[in-house]
Amino acid sequence: MGVSSSRQRAVWVASLALALVTSCKTQPTTPTTGAPSALAAGTEKLMIEPAPEHLRGRVALPAGARLYARPSYQSPSWVLKLPEPPLTAAEAPPRARAFRVIGVVRSNDPAIGATTGFVAVTNDLDGEDEDPPRGCGPRFSDLAHLRVLLYVPEVHLAEVTTRALELAPFSAAGEDERMQVGAGVRVGAKSPTQGLPAPPADASWRWIDADGIRVLAPIPDDAVGVAWAPADAPELPDAGEPLLRDAEGSVLWLRDDGGAELELIVRNECGEHRRVIDDPAEIESLRALALDVFYDQSPPPEPVPVVQPEADYLIVANTPLRWPDGDLAGEVLDDWAASVGVGQSWGDRRCFPLVLSSELAPLDDPALACVKPEALEPLPGARGFGVSSELELGGTIVLGPAEVLVGEWDEQRLRPVLNSHHDTLSECLRPLLMADEVVAARWVLAMTVASDGRVDQVDVTALGSSRETVEECLRAEAFSWLMPKGGGQVLIPVTLGPWDASGGGDPGDPGAAEPEPPEPPEVEPERRRGEVIIIRDEAPDAGE
Repeated sequence: MGVSSSRQRAVWVASLALALVTSCKTQPTTPTTGAPSALAAGTEKLMIEPAPEHLRGRVALPAGARLYARPSYQSPSWVLKLPEPPLTAAEAPPRARAFRVIGVVRSNDPAIGATTGFVAVTNDLDGEDEDPPRGCGPRFSDLAHLRVLLYVPEVHLAEVTTRALELAPFSAAGEDERMQVGAGVRVGAKSPTQGLPAPPADASWRWIDADGIRVLAPIPDDAVGVAWAPADAPELPDAGEPLLRDAEGSVLWLRDDGGAELELIVRNECGEHRRVIDDPAEIESLRALALDVFYDQSPPPEPVPVVQPEADYLIVANTPLRWPDGDLAGEVLDDWAASVGVGQSWGDRRCFPLVLSSELAPLDDPALACVKPEALEPLPGARGFGVSSELELGGTIVLGPAEVLVGEWDEQRLRPVLNSHHDTLSECLRPLLMADEVVAARWVLAMTVASDGRVDQVDVTALGSSRETVEECLRAEAFSWLMPKGGGQVLIPVTLGPWDASGGGDPGDPGAAEPEPPEPPEVEPERRRGEVIIIRDEAPDAGE
C-alpha cells in the first residue's frame, strides 16, 4: 500500500508544527462522560513541544506498552500485543514496533509528572521525506493506510542502540561470527558475566534484537538510549546468493566459493549477522538447499489487502481524523474501507470507534475518531443495518438535540450518553427502515431521571409513522440508560428519515402542523420499569 504524496505529507506536518506553537489551551477540569478528555483532571494546559535531543528521531515500543489517544492516563488507550520471541532467543528483549517522534508534552499534573511526561508519536515513519531511510524498527503490517498521532509515557520506551555498531557476538560453539547493525537495535538488560568472556572496556554483554536477528553481544554503554536516527546504518557488502526469507522478514544468504568453508548470512534493513560454516554435514545441507531454491521458480506470495471486517463505508485518502473535541488525531493515507455503522455524532462530524492495527488492542472503551460526513462513501453491497444506498448517512437517524426542562445538564454532558446508545436505539427502528416505502417519523422521549442518574419514567410520543412495538422498544431502551448525576427532566427527539418540522405526522402532507411535544411526565412513586421487547423481523407486528 503506498503513502500519500510529499506535498500532502507537508500539509499534515505543517499542521503539527502549528500545533506546537498554538496548541496551548484551557481544558475542562472534569472530563465529559464517554468523551476522550484532553488532559487528566487538574491539568490546565496542553502544549506539544519540540523533543529534546535524546528523544529525537524514532523510538521503539516493546510488547505490553500502552499508547494513549491524548496525553492523559484517563484517555482511551491501546496495548501493544506482539508474539513472544522464540525460545532460542533466551533473554532477548521483547518484540517491538517503531514510531516517529513528533514532540513531547509536559504538564503540571502530578499524575503525569513535569519531567517524565508523554511523547507524541506517529506510526508513519516516512514523514514528509521524499525518500526516507528504512533503517531499524519493525513497522505495523496493517496500518500503512492510517497516520495517527498518539501519546506514550516516556518510561514505556524501549532501550535501543543510538549509533551503528560492529560487533563480535558470543558463540557457545566457538564459531567465527560477526555482526553489523544500525542505530535502533533493541537491547536487553546487562547480562551476568559468569561464563562469558570479559567484554571490552565500557561495554556490557546484552541480548539484542535487530528486527529478528537475536544474539548476545558486547554493547558499548554509551551507545544505549531510547531514540535513534534511521539514517545511521552500516554499508553492507555483497552477501552472495539469497536462499529464503524467514517469518520475521530477514533474508538468509549463502556465500559459497566452493571451498571447505562457506559463509551463512542473515540480513534485513537493520543489519546483518555473518557466520563461517566449516562443518561438512552442515555445508552439504546448505548447498542442497541452495540448489532447491535455484530450481524453484514459483512466484512470491501476493500481499493481502487490509480490509476491516464488516466495512460499510469508504473513507477516502487524505481525510483528516479528529477526536470528538476537534483536535487532530491523524490522517487517512489511502482509501480505507472502515466499519462506521449508524450514527454517533459530535458537532458537525460523524464519529466511530477507531480500529487501528490488529497488534494494538483497545483497553476499556475504544477511542472515537471523527470525520466530516461528506468524507464517507457508502460501500455498494455492504451488509449491515443502516448502510443501504437509499438511506442517507447514518441511516438518517438523528438522536437529539436534548431539551432540558428541569436540571443542570447541558448538551456537552448529554451528547456522550446519546452517542453511546445510538446503535442500540436505532435497532428499535429496524422494522420501519426495512419497509418498502421511504419512512419519515419522529418520536419524543420524555424522561424523568433520579439524582443518581437512573431513569425513573419514560413516555414516548410519536409524531409521525410509528408502530406499537417500535415505541415499546424505545421505551425499554431509554429505561436502560444511565444519565449524568443530578436528576431532572429532559425531552429527547428521535428522528428517522428526511423529517420536515412543517410536515407534521405525515411527511407527504406539507400542510399539517407538527404536534406539540409532550408535557414532562409526572413521577409516580412506584412504577414498573421498562420491559425488554425482542423484535423479530420475520414476525408481523401486532398493530398490522
